[in-house]
Amino acid sequence: MKSFFGKVFIFLLLPITIFLTFNIQNRHKYNDYHSVIFADAAGYYVYLPMWYIYGNNAKAFPNGEDTITGNGFHFDKVSNKIDTKYLCGVALMQTPFFLTANYLAPSFGFKADGFSKIYYWAIMMAGVFYACFGLLLLYHFLSRFYRPIESFITTLAFFLGTNLYFYSISRQGMSHVYTFFLFSLFLYLIPFFYEKQTVKNCIGIAFTFALIVFIRPTNFILLFFFLLYDVNSLKKLREKIFFWSTHFQIFFWMLLAAILVAIPQFIYWKETFHRFITYSYSNESFIYWKNPQILKLWFSTNNGLFLFAPLLLISIFGIFWMIKKSALNGWLIGILFLFATYIFASWWCWWFGCSLGSRSFIDFYPILAIPFGYCLHHSEKKISKALIFILIILCIILNMKMTYYYDGCFNGGIWDFNAYLKLIH
Repeated sequence: MKSFFGKVFIFLLLPITIFLTFNIQNRHKYNDYHSVIFADAAGYYVYLPMWYIYGNNAKAFPNGEDTITGNGFHFDKVSNKIDTKYLCGVALMQTPFFLTANYLAPSFGFKADGFSKIYYWAIMMAGVFYACFGLLLLYHFLSRFYRPIESFITTLAFFLGTNLYFYSISRQGMSHVYTFFLFSLFLYLIPFFYEKQTVKNCIGIAFTFALIVFIRPTNFILLFFFLLYDVNSLKKLREKIFFWSTHFQIFFWMLLAAILVAIPQFIYWKETFHRFITYSYSNESFIYWKNPQILKLWFSTNNGLFLFAPLLLISIFGIFWMIKKSALNGWLIGILFLFATYIFASWWCWWFGCSLGSRSFIDFYPILAIPFGYCLHHSEKKISKALIFILIILCIILNMKMTYYYDGCFNGGIWDFNAYLKLIH
C-alpha cells in the first residue's frame, strides 16, 4: 500500500502538475508579472546567468533586463555589478535545470542568454519537480506514524487545499516550493539521523539545513525542532541534552556544510558590496518586533493565513490535541508555529506583498502536516472522519476558486471582506 501511493506521486501527480503548469502559464506572456522569472523570483534567479554566462558584470547582461523582469535585481551603473538582495539558495537548487536549458537552447532555436523562453520553462520544471518530490518525501515521513491512506490524504490535502498549489503551478520562481521540499527532506532525514549518526546522515542533515537557511535565514528556528525532536517530558529532555553533549562532533559536519553552501554567497557579497557578510535588505526590517501584527497575519483579508488557507485550522486543532494527549512533538510544533508567527508578524510587510495568502508559512507546511495527520489517525468516530473529509473538500474547492480567479495581488484593504468575498464567489 505504501509503495502504491509513492508510485501515484511519481507517475500521476508529476505529469498532471506539469500539464497544469503549462496550462496556466500559456495564458500569459512569458515575461509579464505572472511570469516565473519576475520581481522577487528574478532576484533569486539572477545568480544563474551571472555565474554561468556573464559573470558579475552588469554591462554584459542584455540591456534593460532588470526592468523587463520586474526589478527583482538591479544593474549598478557605478560599480558595474549586479545588485540583488536575495540569497543564492534558490539558484543553487535551480542550477541543474538552468544548465540543461543553457545546453539545449541553441538546438531548439533559442538564444543561450539566460532569459529566452526555454529558461522560463526550465524554472517551471524546477518548481514542479521540487513541489512533487517534496510531497513524496512528506508522505514517506508521515507514513512512519500514520497509515498510508491517512498520510496520502494529508499530503494531498496540503497540496490541493492550500496556496502551495498556486506556488507549485504558477509561481515556481519564488522560494516557497524549494523550501517546502527542503523542509520535507529535513523531516524525512531526522529519524534516520537519530537512529544512526553516520557521516552520510550527518552531512545530509547539515546540507539540507544550510540550504534552508541560505534561502530564508529566519528559518534558522527549524534547528530547535531538530535538536528537541521527540521530546515530550523532562526525562526525554535530559536524555536529549545528554545525547547532544556526547555527540557534539556532529556540529563540525553541520558547520562544514554551512560553509560550503555559503561560499558562493560570500564571494558574491565580497565582489558586490566589498564585505564577505552583508545585510542586503537595506531599509527593510522587523519594525513590529515590539508590536507584532499577529491578528492581521492570521485573519486579515489581506493575505491572512487562516482566511486563505482555512485547512490549517485542522492542524491548529491537532496541535492542541497532541499536547493534551502528550503526543511526541506536540509542544514542539506549537512553539515552532508561534515562533514563526512572531517573526512573520514582526516584518515590516507582514502581508508579504503580492501573494496568495500568507506565503511565508508554506515553508512550515510539512511540520503542520503532522498534527493534521494526527487528527485523521485518531478520529475514531465515523462522524468525526466524515466532518474532516467534508472540511478538506470545501477547502480544496475554496483554494481552487482563489487560485484560478486571483490575478497576482490582493487589491482590498486589511479588513476588506467585500474584496475578499469576490475571490471566492
